[in-house]
Amino acid sequence: MSCARIWVVRAGGDARADSIFLESSQLAINFVEAPDDASALPPSRGAFKELFGKSADAKPAAIPVQAGQLFRFVHEMKIGDRVIYPRRADRTLHWGEITGPYVFCGDEAGEFPHRRAVRWISKLSRDVFSQGALYELGSTLTLFEAKSFAGEFRRKFEDEPGESAAAPAAPDEDGDIAVVRDIAESTRDFIAKRIRTDLKGFPFEPFMADLFRAMGYRARATRNVRDDGVDIIAHRDELGIEPPILKIQVKVVDSNIGADSVKAFYAMVQDRDVGIFVTTGGYSASATNFASTKGNLKLMSGVELVDLIQKYYDGLDLKYRKQIPLRRVLVPDVQIGE
Repeated sequence: MSCARIWVVRAGGDARADSIFLESSQLAINFVEAPDDASALPPSRGAFKELFGKSADAKPAAIPVQAGQLFRFVHEMKIGDRVIYPRRADRTLHWGEITGPYVFCGDEAGEFPHRRAVRWISKLSRDVFSQGALYELGSTLTLFEAKSFAGEFRRKFEDEPGESAAAPAAPDEDGDIAVVRDIAESTRDFIAKRIRTDLKGFPFEPFMADLFRAMGYRARATRNVRDDGVDIIAHRDELGIEPPILKIQVKVVDSNIGADSVKAFYAMVQDRDVGIFVTTGGYSASATNFASTKGNLKLMSGVELVDLIQKYYDGLDLKYRKQIPLRRVLVPDVQIGE
């Protein structure tokens, strides 16, 4: 079995560094407390803690955690180590290999100056991993090492033998935040899996029509009338004659929807209509660029879809609430982020 360590790295709040990760093949992290080349610091955790402690906004409890993350990125992460990037936009895990040393890119790098080169090898949907493995990825840290389910990650991505450890990873974050993140992520994973297993294909169309009704629209699936790629028609008024009329196409897929599919759908959208393309996956850059030029076209990803299902869950028909059974619970009132 490989001795390479497995690191999990996030692309900043709201995945702002996503393009750096995937298009530039670089891991990029940002700590405002470290605006200069961190390799110039003495190679000790104490030196990094001292740097973070100088910040006017430093919180004593957070200093060792934040300083430790940057120290790992600079000194502990090695060429040849594996890395996982949990991409929220399409609910995939990207698997790569560290190929370069730490570098500080300076002002030209914007808000993410601390970088390492990476070679992306493969990606998989979150749905193929066990709930325990997904729990391990739920840390609020920007950078941490995957230990408890390292064996599962290797087997899934590289088809290597071995058993994942049963013991949970040692906590390195605030306990309340960890609890909330675990609940939030497991709920999102549960919803996404139910859509892919119980609602895949034609059942997804009436479900989406019901979701739009829960949102306050009068909506109907068009499968019986074969509306040439428009799966759902939705409108606000009783007669369905007042603009805008929503024309909606839905797809249950794991991959990204390309520009050709989006353009073909948009050809059926009139000037006074609004076209909405809904997928359980994501969209290619060219599809997103095309949609950005059309004021009456909206692309809804799988992440946005799960958000809407959670928000309007109580308004769904009982049969769909039975297919996606959820229960309201009380959780600690804390803020979570990437």
